[in-house]
Amino acid sequence: MKRAGLQTITLNRELADAVMPERWASLRLNLDGDQAIMVAARGITPVLKFALEEARLRRGALYVLYVKELAVNLPARIDPVERPRWQDDRRAAEIMYGMLETGRENGVHVVPIYSISDNPAMTILDLSATLGIDILILGASHRQTLTSLLKGNVVTEVASGLPENIQLVIHG
Repeated sequence: MKRAGLQTITLNRELADAVMPERWASLRLNLDGDQAIMVAARGITPVLKFALEEARLRRGALYVLYVKELAVNLPARIDPVERPRWQDDRRAAEIMYGMLETGRENGVHVVPIYSISDNPAMTILDLSATLGIDILILGASHRQTLTSLLKGNVVTEVASGLPENIQLVIHG
């Protein structure tokens, strides 16, 4: 015998909760354009390639941040005559020029950011929030380095202070 129409079935509460579409709303993919991605770079490492790939996939701008760390915390702020420029820092310039060129070749808008700070973690947090970054990417050159970083330095400080609306990706 063939039945027409709807059939009613009874489910227990756990199964009903498991298939509720509202629970899966937070897992919807967000690949819309205009996402802002920031990568904090200390050298030419694989994290830069990963960040470029993410920016291209997500069709978003890639902010490349280089923080030159001051070894000494001065008691008073010294105002330089000129604002520091990444073009004048050999290590930063190598990264920025390379990323600008690679971004141009791959259709990724790269925005170089250069900062001098005695507290790189706070600088990264401040710039991430100020620029409205959606995804912050930090890297380590080796997995062992990553493990030691997680025990108490810049990555840990950034992770603990990052607002919930900014995703953190640690690549290494």
